[in-house]
Amino acid sequence: FFFQAEDGIRDAQESRGLGDVYKRQEYMGRYKTVGQTMKSQVKVFARLRPSQGRSSNLGFSTNDEGTRLSLHLPRYSKYNLSSGKESFDFPFHCVFEPSTNQEDVFMAVGFPLVESVLDGYNGTIFAYGQTGSGKTFTMSGADSWQMRGIIPRVMTSIFDEAEQRTDFEYRVAISFIEIYNEVAYDLLDRRNIETPMEAWTKVSLMEDDSGTLHMKNLSVHECRSDQDGIDLLMMGNFVRQVSATPMNQASSRSHCIFTISVEGRQRSSDVAFCSKLHLVDLAGSERISKSQVEGSTLTEAKHINLSLTYLEQVIVALNERKNGGRSHIPYRNSLMTTILKDSLGGNCKTVMVATLSLEVESLDETLSTARFAQRCGQLENEVTRNERVDLGAVVRRLETENKSLQEELEQLKRRGPKKEYVTGPSEPTEKLRAKVVAYLSDAEEEMEVRNLHDAQDCFRLMKEVYNLRMQEYVEELTVISEKLRKYDDYISSRQKMNAKSDMRGSMGSPTNGRYNNREETEARETREAYKFVSRQHEEAGGSPGRYGSVRRPNRPLDKENSEMSHQRRPSPARRVTFAALGAK
Repeated sequence: FFFQAEDGIRDAQESRGLGDVYKRQEYMGRYKTVGQTMKSQVKVFARLRPSQGRSSNLGFSTNDEGTRLSLHLPRYSKYNLSSGKESFDFPFHCVFEPSTNQEDVFMAVGFPLVESVLDGYNGTIFAYGQTGSGKTFTMSGADSWQMRGIIPRVMTSIFDEAEQRTDFEYRVAISFIEIYNEVAYDLLDRRNIETPMEAWTKVSLMEDDSGTLHMKNLSVHECRSDQDGIDLLMMGNFVRQVSATPMNQASSRSHCIFTISVEGRQRSSDVAFCSKLHLVDLAGSERISKSQVEGSTLTEAKHINLSLTYLEQVIVALNERKNGGRSHIPYRNSLMTTILKDSLGGNCKTVMVATLSLEVESLDETLSTARFAQRCGQLENEVTRNERVDLGAVVRRLETENKSLQEELEQLKRRGPKKEYVTGPSEPTEKLRAKVVAYLSDAEEEMEVRNLHDAQDCFRLMKEVYNLRMQEYVEELTVISEKLRKYDDYISSRQKMNAKSDMRGSMGSPTNGRYNNREETEARETREAYKFVSRQHEEAGGSPGRYGSVRRPNRPLDKENSEMSHQRRPSPARRVTFAALGAK
C-alpha cells in the first residue's frame, strides 16, 4: 500500500525544477507497524445525477433514513425488462438525491476519513459509474469554488484539523498518477505540460519480497498548505486525458489516483504514524454499441471496460474468499487493481460513491452500477493504525544526548584527574574542624573525607563555623556603631560650645588668645576626640592604646620617629573612615 518513488525523484528535483519534491522512504519497511487491528466494512453511497429531460427520467424514492433507494420505470417506457419488474430496491449507507450539494456529500463521505487519516489509518474514496454520471464532478468539482469536489475539500480539511491538534506535528505529501490504456504516468511531471503523451516517462511498478509496492518515476511533492495541494490537483487535471464522446462532452479517458500521504507524531513521543488517503476518479464504463466510438477513442473504451471488469472480478473473488470459497485474488490482472490492492481487501478504510444516472436510456448501466455497489458493500477489511517508531526523532534525541555527554566529559578533563580517596574509619571531630577552618580560610583548595559520615560532619562543622563567625561579626559591628554614635554626640556638643565661644568673642568678651586661632582649635578638638574614643574602647573591653597615643601639634619629632609613627598608625581621618565603613 505504501508507495516509494525510488528513482526519478532525484531526477525530478534536479532537472525538472519541481521545488519541494522529496524522497519519502520512511513510509516503508524502516518502521514496524504496532497498532491494533479492527474490522472496517466498505461503505457505499449513491449519488443521483439529475436528468435533462423530465419525460425520460426514472422515478426514485428513498426511505425516511435515506439508506434505501428504489428506482421505478415509467409506465410509458419503451424499455421492457425480461424480468417484468418495474421497480428495483438497493440498500446504501446513504443516498444523495439530485438536490444534494457538494458540502453535504463531503461531510458524509470525506470528513470521517480525514479524521481517520490524521489518526494514522489508511483510507480510500473512489467514484464508480458509467460515463457522464458525475464521477469527476463528485471528486474534483466544477470551475467555481462553491462547486469544488471532495478532493479540494479534503485538502482544506486536513490542514484545518491538523492546525487544531496542537500536540501533534504533521507532514503532508502529494502524488498524482494516471492510468491510461494500462500505462501509468506521473501527472505532476512539469515536462508533460509541453511534451506529447508519447514522450512521457512511464511509471513502473515493482514489488519486493515483503509484498511492498514500489513505484519508479513517480514524484512526491510536499505541501505546506491546502492551496499547494489544490494547485497540484489543478495541474494534474490540466494534463489528464479527456475527450468528447457521444455520451459525454468531457469524458475522462483514464483512471486517476490522487494520493495524500500524511506523517504525524506527538511532540512528546518518538512514536510516529503514517497513513495514506487515495482519492480515485475511475473512468466511466460505456457500451460501445451506444457510443459508436472509433479509432483511439474505441481503444480507450476497451481498456477502460476491461480494467473495470477486472475490478469487478477482484470484488467477486474477495466475497468468495470471505465465505471460504477461494484463496487467490486476481489483483495482477490490471494495473489499477494492483495499485488498489490494499484499498480493496487490505489495511484500509474504503468508501465507494456510486454515481447513478436517472435517464431511462441509461437504465442498464445504472442497474449494473448499483449491483456492483452492493457487492462492494459486503467487503470487510482489517484496518491497523500505522504506528511506527520515528527513527529520525530517536537519532536526533540520541545525538543531542551524545553532544551533552561529550561536553561534560571535556569539562571533567579540564579539571584534571580525579583523586582516589581511600575509605577508612571516621576522623576525630577536632581534626575535621581544623580541615574545615583551613578550607574556609582558603588555606586549602580541597578537603578530603574518608567516608559519608565524615562528609556529613564536615557540612555540620561548616554551618557551626559560619554561624560563629557571623555572630562575632555582628557583635563587632554593634560595638563600632555604638562608638560612632557616642562620637557624633561628642562632636555635636563641642560644636555648640565653639558656637557660644565665637559669640562671646564677637561681643568683645575676654577670651584666651589661643582659641582665637582656628587651626589650634581644630587640633585641640581632634586630640580630645581621639582621647574620648580611646576611653570608650577601653571601657568596652578593648586593649589599651588600640587607637594609639595622641600627639600634640607642638611636640617636636625627628624624621625617623615621624615615619615610624605614620607606618604603625594611620591618620585620624583614615581611621574614622574605616570605622564608618565597618558600621555600614
